[in-house]
Amino acid sequence: METTINRKTAVLIAVDQLIDFMNAASKKHYEEKFPSLNADTFELVGGRKYLKIAQVSQPGGGRSVHCFVDAETGGVYKSAGWKAPALNGERYNLLDADSLAELHAKWDPYTGYLYKR
Repeated sequence: METTINRKTAVLIAVDQLIDFMNAASKKHYEEKFPSLNADTFELVGGRKYLKIAQVSQPGGGRSVHCFVDAETGGVYKSAGWKAPALNGERYNLLDADSLAELHAKWDPYTGYLYKR
């Protein structure tokens, strides 16, 4: 039981770090490509089995799902809609250093990195 709690905690920490990365990368992207616009931001929307990372458009605050993260394994999934991930395969894993490095290298604010690799 203790390893499950530690793994869930590790996933939550990894998700927080991912959101920090996404916000910084989004800000840099907008400064370079669209300097007159405000960058979209990313936030965690809770869930039991899957944690939802929402992309918040600026200005106005409209939200859409950017991706889902499996709360137990750290697997990152493309969204199938607001309520559920696409269940045709994990794209990355936040607890695997190589997978996380690849996610950081390929990340873009438009979810292109989440399409099947």
